[in-house]
Amino acid sequence: MIVKTNAVALQIRGWSKTSHMVTWLTEDYGKITTVVKGACRPKSAYLGQYDLFYTCELLFYRRGRDGTHMIRECTPLQHREPLRFNWRGVCAAGYLAHLTARAATGHEAKVLYADLNHALDTLCDCDAGSIEALIFWFEMRLLRHNGISPDFRTCPQCHPIGTQWLRFSIDSGRFACAHFDERGAAVPSVTLHRDVIKCLRRFAECHHFRARHYTPFMTPKNKNDKKMNLVLGLSRFLGIFIIFHLDLPAAVRRVAFETLNTNPTSMCVTGE
Repeated sequence: MIVKTNAVALQIRGWSKTSHMVTWLTEDYGKITTVVKGACRPKSAYLGQYDLFYTCELLFYRRGRDGTHMIRECTPLQHREPLRFNWRGVCAAGYLAHLTARAATGHEAKVLYADLNHALDTLCDCDAGSIEALIFWFEMRLLRHNGISPDFRTCPQCHPIGTQWLRFSIDSGRFACAHFDERGAAVPSVTLHRDVIKCLRRFAECHHFRARHYTPFMTPKNKNDKKMNLVLGLSRFLGIFIIFHLDLPAAVRRVAFETLNTNPTSMCVTGE
């Protein structure tokens, strides 16, 4: 059956001397893999029609839900040329594409497709100081799409307002609370500052990323106080949570953040 949909190129791998195997996130069929025969031939009709981070219109032969499909036509809709001249943007886009390829399912994913397009478009003109915030936003959106969003509701008895540091259970995905977990201190957990929690809630509630919404949260109140470094706290928590629940290797995320952070004093710990 021949079907048509829009898709973002996530991964491109060699399949033979002249052909590619391309992983896409499609608007209507979720994650799919297609074979592009003769893609590397000098007179191929596919030359320049697709590349990493392109959004394209695909026409392909669909062979079952989980099989490899054969592409028929490919037309680029968004080239995202600014990423070719922005190494930080390319680094972030590569991580987002890798994360999506590992975590997305082969089912309909209109919301995730829209979020990825929005993130890649934003990276084209995103300043260096906002890229990490954009990654955090997308990670929260991906967790929500997979149905494992962290629950940041607090218990008034176990988490009084005056408490600045709260213990979050990674296993249950909520704050450690005597009313929900009888194991108490035995629960695998991390501690979060209330400022980090406030920022995580903001990410969870926003459907579209806007750099101006996050700049105040990403700036430490006291640069000499490591406890107030929200970037460090956000990166550590999301790294641990994603690795635990999505069973993803930590190395890719760690390398992405180390590459983005040229200032050694603000290196992000990714939870490995």
